[in-house]
Amino acid sequence: TLDFSLKRATVGEFKDIKVLRHRLLGHLDEKHLEQRLRDLGETDMLHWTPSYGHIFNAFFKPSAGVQRELDAVYQELNIRPGRYTAVHCRVRHPKATPANVYIKGKSNAHPADKTGLPWYGENKDFAVEIATKAVNCARTLSKDQKEPIYFFADSNDLVRYMAHELTDPRFVKANSTVFNNKVDQRALQAVKPIRILAREMSEENAHIDRQKGRPPEAYYATFVDLYLAIHARCVTYGIGYYALFATKISGIQCKLIYQEEAWGGREGSKKAPSCTADTYKHLLKTRT
Repeated sequence: TLDFSLKRATVGEFKDIKVLRHRLLGHLDEKHLEQRLRDLGETDMLHWTPSYGHIFNAFFKPSAGVQRELDAVYQELNIRPGRYTAVHCRVRHPKATPANVYIKGKSNAHPADKTGLPWYGENKDFAVEIATKAVNCARTLSKDQKEPIYFFADSNDLVRYMAHELTDPRFVKANSTVFNNKVDQRALQAVKPIRILAREMSEENAHIDRQKGRPPEAYYATFVDLYLAIHARCVTYGIGYYALFATKISGIQCKLIYQEEAWGGREGSKKAPSCTADTYKHLLKTRT
């Protein structure tokens, strides 16, 4: 229990440890923290208030290496904080698929969430369909078609496909038969009218909790994308809490959720309006 944990931290075996963590401070248990704050007479619930971002920024700032990479992305993509929207796709998450579905990773010995999503067949179609809906939802938040949409995901193959290959006329022409597949056809139609951007990703973003033991530099990209989402004018997100975390830090109200967990999720816990096909159907009618 929380009371037992607090006792261990204050007078128990951890009382001399300077840094401790407890999952109470995470997104999944925020209601327990808020209830305790109310019981103490507090009115600032931290989560979903400006205090959350203030606390984060007081404790953390990008390392020199992360800042260099972040600056390089801004320069390369020619975007500026507050002048683009961002959309995130979490296609490797176990809860992106029904509970009885297991997706093997690029290494058959491990799931996709640990070793990457294989980029072929049904797996590719699954990821591209999710990304297409996410992009269409993000488009409804754009000021106009010229406003950049920064696309980031937990699959480097998906980022390359949506933001680099589909926007390259040479790729589209050389791979014209690919678009006999309606999934790819709809993806092309989604990105064609807009300015969708992404940084170069030779490898997938490393998950700190699932892909441990790597050198610090291997995790830089994960924080670069986090800060790019923090500085976005609007954010569209789905499965997981990564992009949502960015919106809690920045405090922005311009956001949409395009997908809920397939199982075990908490409806309405992500504090954003839902985006459905009806939300962006007007875009489909005006495509050229």
